[in-house]
Amino acid sequence: MPNSTPSQKQGSHGGEIFRVARETGAALADIMDFSSNANSLCRDTTEEILFSNMKGAYSDYNHYPDTWSADLTVAIAEHESVTPHEVLVGHGSTETIFLTFQQVKPKSVLLVGPMFSEYEKACSIFAERYDVVTCTSDTSFVPDTADFAKSSQYDLVVLCSPNNPATITYPNMQEILKAISSPYILIDSTYREFMYGEEAYAATETKQYRKWCNKNSRIITMHSFTKFFYCTGIRLGYALSDEKTIQLLQKGKMPWTVTASAQKAGLSFLKNIERYRDRLPQMRNFRTEFVEAICSTNVFAPNKIFAGVNFLFCRLQNPNHGADFYAFLFERNILVRLCDNIPGTEKGFIRMQVKTPQEWEPLIKALREWSALLNR
Repeated sequence: MPNSTPSQKQGSHGGEIFRVARETGAALADIMDFSSNANSLCRDTTEEILFSNMKGAYSDYNHYPDTWSADLTVAIAEHESVTPHEVLVGHGSTETIFLTFQQVKPKSVLLVGPMFSEYEKACSIFAERYDVVTCTSDTSFVPDTADFAKSSQYDLVVLCSPNNPATITYPNMQEILKAISSPYILIDSTYREFMYGEEAYAATETKQYRKWCNKNSRIITMHSFTKFFYCTGIRLGYALSDEKTIQLLQKGKMPWTVTASAQKAGLSFLKNIERYRDRLPQMRNFRTEFVEAICSTNVFAPNKIFAGVNFLFCRLQNPNHGADFYAFLFERNILVRLCDNIPGTEKGFIRMQVKTPQEWEPLIKALREWSALLNR
C-alpha cells in the first residue's frame, strides 16, 4: 500500500493541475485530470470562441472594465427570463458566495451537505455559528423536510442542487423550500445547465424556486459559466435574486472584478449555447459507459456509485483507503477528487469527471491494478 507524501495529498479543491505539475515536475499535458468538473468534452468549441478573434477579445485592454457588466447582464437576464435588475455578474461563483455572506451578514447558517468547501470557509469568516445537515448515501444524499424544522433559527440556509459532489438533483425541492423559514436561501445552481433537455431543468429554474418558497424568504441562486462552457480560468458567474437583494449585493461589490475579456467571452458563450447543449446527449452516453467501466473494476461499492450531470461520485470498497488510493493514482499522473475534506461527506468517496472513452482508459487500467493489489 503506497504512503501519501505532502505533494500527493488532496488540496482544498479539484483541478489543482498547476500545483501538481509544479511539485512533481510533470508536464501539464502528461497529467490526466478527472478531478475538475469542467466540461472538457466541449474543449474545441470553447477554444474556437476564445481564440478565433484575439484582437476582439482584448480590444478594450486600455479601458477599465464595466463594473456592472451591463451588456452581459442584459444577455443573462434574457437567458434566465428575468429582468436585468435581478442579475449580478461576478468573478466566478466564489465571489457570489463571499459577497452574499458579506452583505447578508448571517449570524447563523445552515449548510446542507455534501457542500462545496468554500461555504464552510465563508461561514468561518462571517458567521458566528453554522451547522451542517449531513445527507447520507443511504438516502441518495436527498435531505428530508424534517431537517429544516428549526430553520427559523438560521439567518441563511445554503443548498446545492444539482449537488456537488454528490451529483443528485433534489427531487423534493418544492417541499424543502416550503419547509424553510429562514429570511435568506442561497441555492448553488452551478451545474443546472447540464440538465438541459431533461424534466428537472424546468423544475430548477429560479422563478420556479421563488413560487415555492415562503413569502418571507428571499431566494438567491448562484450560477457559473466556468463548468458548462469549459472556461474555469476565465472566472465568470452570476447571481439571480429579487431586485432588492441584488441591490444589497451590489453595495458590497468591488469594482472591476470581471475583466472586459471575460465579459466578451460570456456574451459569446451565450450566443453559442446551443452548440454546447447539442453535446449533452453524447456526454450522457459517455457517462453511462463510464459507469459501466467503473463497475467492471470492482474498486467501488456497487450500491454507492452515483452518476449525474457530468461527473460520478463513488465510494471505495474500503472507505479508509481514500488517501492511499489518491496517492496510487497520483503516482501515475492521474488526478481524481478525494472528497473526505468536503463538508458533510461520508468518508471514502471519489469524484470523477466524465471524459471520452479514450481518456478514461488509463484510469480504468489503473483501477484494475489497484484492485489486483488489494486482492493479492
